[in-house]
Amino acid sequence: MTTASTESPQPPQAGRQTATLDRASVTSAIADYLLQINRGGSYQPDHRKVLSVRRSDRTASLRNAGLPVRWEVYYFIEGELFPQEGATRLQPGEAPEQLAERLVDRIWDQLWVWNGYDFTPTSYVRIPTRSGHPFRFDSGH
Repeated sequence: MTTASTESPQPPQAGRQTATLDRASVTSAIADYLLQINRGGSYQPDHRKVLSVRRSDRTASLRNAGLPVRWEVYYFIEGELFPQEGATRLQPGEAPEQLAERLVDRIWDQLWVWNGYDFTPTSYVRIPTRSGHPFRFDSGH
């Protein structure tokens, strides 16, 4: 007699690749964003930038916010992924890749769960409005 496990699936541990979300591309996109907003010693967060994840291969890239391309999900970098003000500020002498690794370590489990949910047939794309309440629309799944 076999019994079904009651344990829920857990996201992979930090540093391990998953078949659902490409960690290296997430880290690379976040590092690109950090380089852009910390250019020349000034810190200018860009609330228009999103982490875009493609459904076909679950790789991430950096984009400007807009209507999502079909079969992509957008996550706002400032406010959604990193709600703490100043979380994306580089410290003197710190490389964007170093901070990107630490930031991705901090959000990886949550992003892994969000991404799995967002690509289910019943999911919606979440776009926060200025009031802070999400505007939801069918993403064409």
